[in-house]
Amino acid sequence: MTLYVSDLDGTLLNSEGKLKPRAADMLNRFIEGGALFSYCTARGLATAGEIMRDVKINAPVVLMNGTYIYDPVTGEYPVRHTFGEHQREILARAVSENGETPMIYAFIDGKERMSFIKDAPNLKAHLSRRKGDDRRRPLADNNGIFDGDIFYAAFLDPVNRPALEALFTEENGFRTACYTDTYPPHQLWFEVFPAEAGKANAVRKLKELTGADELVCFGDNLNDLPMFEAADRRYAVGNAVPEVKAAADGVTGTNEHYGVPEFIEKELYPALPYTPAERGEPDSVRFSEAVRKALERERTTIGTLNEKTIHHTLKCYYCSEADHEAKIGGFYADGAGENGIFEIQSANFSYLAKKLTRMLQASHVTVVYPYEKKSRIISINESTGEILSETKRTDNSFSKLFLELYRLKAFITNPNLTIRIAFLEIDKKVYCKSEKRVRRKGMKKEKIPTRFISEIVLENAEDYRVFIPDGLPETFTKAELQKLCRTTDAGLMLSVLEFVGLIERTGKRGNAIEYRHGQHQANAGGSGAE
Repeated sequence: MTLYVSDLDGTLLNSEGKLKPRAADMLNRFIEGGALFSYCTARGLATAGEIMRDVKINAPVVLMNGTYIYDPVTGEYPVRHTFGEHQREILARAVSENGETPMIYAFIDGKERMSFIKDAPNLKAHLSRRKGDDRRRPLADNNGIFDGDIFYAAFLDPVNRPALEALFTEENGFRTACYTDTYPPHQLWFEVFPAEAGKANAVRKLKELTGADELVCFGDNLNDLPMFEAADRRYAVGNAVPEVKAAADGVTGTNEHYGVPEFIEKELYPALPYTPAERGEPDSVRFSEAVRKALERERTTIGTLNEKTIHHTLKCYYCSEADHEAKIGGFYADGAGENGIFEIQSANFSYLAKKLTRMLQASHVTVVYPYEKKSRIISINESTGEILSETKRTDNSFSKLFLELYRLKAFITNPNLTIRIAFLEIDKKVYCKSEKRVRRKGMKKEKIPTRFISEIVLENAEDYRVFIPDGLPETFTKAELQKLCRTTDAGLMLSVLEFVGLIERTGKRGNAIEYRHGQHQANAGGSGAE
């Protein structure tokens, strides 16, 4: 079994040091499917655990550059390295003789603490990003800075780096890492930890603890190179420093564009045989025949699943040559044939999650979503069959469509998933008790599809560009998008488009978040979201 191990900052996390929701959703799907995933970071448990709280990690994790390993499942520390008395004396000399003001990490009274001189100018920028860190132990001077079982020291922009390198040698029982921080003001970090620690030894131990057959690592900075040496395969993200790219077996997408989770997804879900969906105008003759079959089926009450007319119409239209109600791994598919599995889902895509987790491992899956684009209500006297009234056809909001896509977000980038949105014209027939049009609970209602208007096929991120309305500037706010998409919930739309990577956040414009999309490409559907 393969164990995937990722660095955090600059690799799995974005430039703000955060894990994007889409990345968390994808990782959880991999883990729920049985994959082994962990991380190896210079961060401690407090900050790493908070950042990764939404991911259900199923393996021990490597913290403080390999100084200790923590198991989030059991709450135990399978590995924990600390400095001996000799190393503590050398550390004290390095601080006193060179005027250094490091951050000293130790276990004090059983808790991880970070001791530092509170007015040290070289620490202000870093500590300003750690205001909620309960490990902080500010001190007025060096008195007490070496308390506890010390396991790690970080010198930011060291005063005398050559002197530190001369003291912190392997012969003296140390291992070091020196690199430029990912975040502004991009300070030089000189890290010191016990010789038996380090990312290389830690990920080797991680492989042993999990019983994995293969170790695959991802990184971006110089302190990831030791981890690369221990890996069976190693990959640099697109924003990695040149040295890391040179040592890698390959380069993934950047940390901002989900390089690590998308790489893992392609390995776990390789593209399966599939003929891409046909695109173009719907076949009106075939659709009329599908409606006829569905209505005939209802009249004869044939079938065991009591499907609705719209559902069965689309099953006849899309799966005419497939086996209906095929059993796949404990689930029933609406259709299965040479071109994969078909599922007709008219509402609540969240119900598909368990099905898709299993089916996407076996075959390409096409999910068909019937969207009631235009509808009218026809009131009918249930006794005489007389039409009492009918409304004009109205266009329905796109908000429900984006809600369903959002519910399926963990799967929509899977290479083995196609979503076909069928825009339908619907007659909603309501059977009233009398000519007074009194409606009651349990009365008969029907939805009859009368026309297949058009279709959108979603097979890759670029297909979602059809939803970007004409006239939208390259950089925009939610309010600007909402003006162009009056019948759409712009918030849901942004969530979906950001999730597939078609748009990205660029910062703030006043109090509003500013977004950017790529060069707008004209599409046949025009302003698809209107």
